[in-house]
Amino acid sequence: MTARPGIRSSVLGDPLRIGSVTVPNRIMQTAHSKQYSDRVESDRETAYYVRRALGGCGLFVAGNHFVHPTGSIRGFEDAYRPEGVAASKSMTDAVHEAGARIFVQLNHHGAQAQPDGPDGPRTVYAPSRIISPSTGHATREMDRADIASLVEGWAVSAEHARAGGFDGVEIHMAHGYLLHQFLSPLYNTRADEYGGDLEGRTRFPREVLRAVRARVGDDFTVGIRIVANEFHPEGIGGAGMREVIARLRQEARIDFLDLAAGGYHNVHYVFPSSPMPFAWLRDDVAAVKAANPDVPVFGVGAARSVEEAEEVVASGVADMVALTRAQIADPDLGRKLLGLAPVDAGERGIRHCIRLNQGCLGRGSRGLAMSCTVNPLVGRELERGERPRTTSPQRWLVVGGGAAGMRAAVELATDGHAVTLLERTDELGGQLRLARRVPGRESVGLLVDDLERDLAAVGVDVRLGIDATAETLRALGADGIVVATGAVAPVTTSLALGGAYVGGFPAEGTIDAFAAVSGARLGRRIAVVDGDGTAFAAGIVLTLLERVDEMELITPFETVFPHIGAGYDRPLLLERLGTHGGFRRSVAHRVELIEAGAVTTRDMLTGAADAIPGVDAVVAIEPRASVGVPGLEAPRIGADTAAAASGPRRVVTIGDAFAPRTIDAAIFDAVELAYDVAGLATLRG
Repeated sequence: MTARPGIRSSVLGDPLRIGSVTVPNRIMQTAHSKQYSDRVESDRETAYYVRRALGGCGLFVAGNHFVHPTGSIRGFEDAYRPEGVAASKSMTDAVHEAGARIFVQLNHHGAQAQPDGPDGPRTVYAPSRIISPSTGHATREMDRADIASLVEGWAVSAEHARAGGFDGVEIHMAHGYLLHQFLSPLYNTRADEYGGDLEGRTRFPREVLRAVRARVGDDFTVGIRIVANEFHPEGIGGAGMREVIARLRQEARIDFLDLAAGGYHNVHYVFPSSPMPFAWLRDDVAAVKAANPDVPVFGVGAARSVEEAEEVVASGVADMVALTRAQIADPDLGRKLLGLAPVDAGERGIRHCIRLNQGCLGRGSRGLAMSCTVNPLVGRELERGERPRTTSPQRWLVVGGGAAGMRAAVELATDGHAVTLLERTDELGGQLRLARRVPGRESVGLLVDDLERDLAAVGVDVRLGIDATAETLRALGADGIVVATGAVAPVTTSLALGGAYVGGFPAEGTIDAFAAVSGARLGRRIAVVDGDGTAFAAGIVLTLLERVDEMELITPFETVFPHIGAGYDRPLLLERLGTHGGFRRSVAHRVELIEAGAVTTRDMLTGAADAIPGVDAVVAIEPRASVGVPGLEAPRIGADTAAAASGPRRVVTIGDAFAPRTIDAAIFDAVELAYDVAGLATLRG
């Protein structure tokens, strides 16, 4: 292995004994849902793990394998199925050959399960008769026969896991799923021997632990995923959860403690995003480790930054450091932290996860396979291999220094092409510069920093303050031109629910959202009209909210920001709005009239008019419109154009300039362009 100068991490490189298995280093990925497999492991799942094993990850926990038909979900594996053993063995053999170890997480969602299963309607089981916080459906209170059936399901699944070559099993008792529900007074209101006090609430989990250990034997690793703190006033705090762990350990040998927090009652702890601090669980992790010095503890939410991962282990906070989304974003992260040369020769520094949850959890919540905002090759390891350096270098001009343009320039230059990037303003970043100023989205700045670093590393000629025209581009001479000029405010209104304005858009007297967040004078009491309803609109509102005393949000939608899902980021967003003190909302309203100091709206359901007095400014948020280079032909991606002898052979439009979308789409376009130019793919093909 080739070491990289200036980086040394001896502690992270230390092996660790966990039960009956030794892992090669202290870097791990905890269980996470990818939806790459259905019922049994797939080649796609295997390729994902193998790539990260080669990249230096020492331990994986394959996530959410279900122990019973009542919990089965399409896009996930069923651990109880004997036909899955062979597929598991194929995957675990490949991971072992790549140098890593892999456990499997055994789970049942309980109250969080969908009432419509893969084969039809089904009962949703829980410790008590409740309404599910995730689905809104009523549950069945499990009887003793139900509990016995699930205990056997966990035991059979663990037996299959051992036969399938997994190095250990993780029994899921966290995140508001079934075993956690029995532990928690938030879900468990039973009056029998499975409820009430600590002894009762731990009874079912203890029965599962005993049954699993009896089935797999003492020479196999068995651990648990458990919350260190429920972070709920009526739930179990840190000290209480340490008592739970102690009682579980009295029942059967537990070889590791993989920590988590929260549940579906506060889902932002289950899926922490950019508004959450980096080391959000550090103190609770350290407390669990101090109380359990003789068992390996996995540190989730314990590192202050990716670069400080080693400190988690060196300081004794935890024995393993969990870097799950960080290794989705950068499959070579392990090798980089260990001071080894990355597998991908084109890689430079760490490619940081920006914690927006758009490509990973956001896609999963819509039933789509996991991707990544900054790494669009995730889950496509089989079809998007490493690109070879070109033997026929071309000269490319990239117009626009936002996410799409910067990444396209980096990718093309990495492949050996001569690239010049032209940016109209005096700094790079485009809309990312605005996004990083949104409260709670400061982590977007990591992407800007990474791209600027990479542009310099691969030798892109960056020219700022250049207002590119068709004539200047042709004069510069190039084999190809990438148009990545972004998007601006539109000239027509949103079609959503008839639009946000009775008289059509633009309504006289409004200030464009871009101008508002860029420093336009607004006053202390403003109205914001949102005809967009996406995270883009929420970012504008959060940015402006810090600058005003009062804000009235007017939207034609029936709720604020309807295109931000009910899970993950939405609770934190609503919390920020609610704690401001001066935030008000008028939903299902359209703007009828804007006058000096006042806005008149009309209720879209009743037709009643409402006046909002004392308004200093009205800010308009609408879906964005693409911007191009006038006079420069920009065919669809993948389509070559015949040009004059002095002109470029190809003009390609990507990112928001092609169609206003997300950061994910901008970077996806840029990477796909590089594969197209290399002859390995057809963009938008």
